[in-house]
Amino acid sequence: MNLKPAASSLLLCLAVGLAAAGKLEVSDHGVADFGSYSALETRSHAFRVTNRMDSPVMLKAVRSTCACLTGEVKNRKLLPGECFDLPATVKAGSVTGKFAKVLYLETDLPDQRFLRLELKGEARPPVTVSPGTMFYAGKLEPGREYRFRFELTPDLPGVAVSAGKDCDGTLERKANGWTLVCRLTPNGNESIMARTFRINIDTPAGAPPIDIQIRGTVEKK
Repeated sequence: MNLKPAASSLLLCLAVGLAAAGKLEVSDHGVADFGSYSALETRSHAFRVTNRMDSPVMLKAVRSTCACLTGEVKNRKLLPGECFDLPATVKAGSVTGKFAKVLYLETDLPDQRFLRLELKGEARPPVTVSPGTMFYAGKLEPGREYRFRFELTPDLPGVAVSAGKDCDGTLERKANGWTLVCRLTPNGNESIMARTFRINIDTPAGAPPIDIQIRGTVEKK
């Protein structure tokens, strides 16, 4: 008989050493490491939970501390020797940089009430900003124009960017990316200056914009 894979389906496994192990077993020790990949890509993993006991176990629910997508679990009975595949997905564009997302599978076992499942990796942003998207400019004189330069480097070929509608900056094309020159003039009425420069990612479609924030302390005359 052919069994077609299905999200959140119960599968019959070989019951090896049920009485000896006496617990729920999770594949890969409950950790899925996606490594380094483009943040514009989706990553998915199926955790296999196996009942290594000689009595049924109730899988009650999945509790998430992140915006990960998971298969539905609601009062699923896992018989001795049975497996349950729980798919979990990190959507494209939902994270950037190094991350660790945690899910908890709730059961009716007193000593395994919550099974910890972790999704981790490094989602490379489509464009890397140097020295960073949060920049402290230090002490600034009111009424004086300042210019700050940021280097924008694409992660993949074919990335195209443009300055946002209200971005008071200039994009200069380079061989390996762009240089953004941000211009700002602190106001004498503000003690803390905060400016945001938005860069749109036009290609690939659907990529979130980049917000570069410059903050500084305005000196009093």
